[in-house]
Amino acid sequence: FREALALGTMENFFFLAEQFRTQDEPTFCGLSTLAMVLNSLRIDPMRTWKGAWRWFNEQNLGCCAGPDQVREAGMSFDMFKCLATCNGADVVGHRGVTPEEADVNPEAVKAFEDAFRAAVRAASCSE
Repeated sequence: FREALALGTMENFFFLAEQFRTQDEPTFCGLSTLAMVLNSLRIDPMRTWKGAWRWFNEQNLGCCAGPDQVREAGMSFDMFKCLATCNGADVVGHRGVTPEEADVNPEAVKAFEDAFRAAVRAASCSE
């Protein structure tokens, strides 16, 4: 932590850390994660949360699915992408390597991990 802070690569951590929340329901891990990320990216929800506050939470992310549907059935990868996109995020989805693909091509796992790390680094860099 200290090393990253000293190198100046921790700026985005603080935006994310101040948005930390626990999920309200067992099936809301995706909704809670998405609310944290959208708020840390400072994306305007274009609607109020409470009073004059404009903030994302698990209850106001609806467009592809509402909290009641997620409570009952959970959330798929495609639903997560849809909710992120319709709430203002610029989303490019990257699916991981399936166990079957890893059995056939073990290098595919490393290639995916390397690409994922590169994408996270690129998205986390200060402009």
